[in-house]
Amino acid sequence: MNYQVTREEVRALRSDRERITDLLDRYPRVSEEEVLEILTFLRTARHLDVGLLTNNDRIRPKLDGFMEDHKSHFRVKFGEGAAVIGAIIGFLVIVWLIWEAFR
Repeated sequence: MNYQVTREEVRALRSDRERITDLLDRYPRVSEEEVLEILTFLRTARHLDVGLLTNNDRIRPKLDGFMEDHKSHFRVKFGEGAAVIGAIIGFLVIVWLIWEAFR
């Protein structure tokens, strides 16, 4: 699979990151919709974009404050943890069955 990012996609990603940077720069004077926009970006954006955002010394104190104020949104949910544990157990069972089949 050959994946190429177009210039328009790069511009869109950059403008999203810049929009979130501006919102964080104004934090805590942001609306509830803007808070949801920041939360959505931090949970769903590419790791590179979030990393570039967290590396910005100008907004780091505001980002730290935002993360502290909304830390419940970044916790691993019970369903997510259960899914990971279930997948690990399933993998181990499959490996054990294969081991027993060839033994």
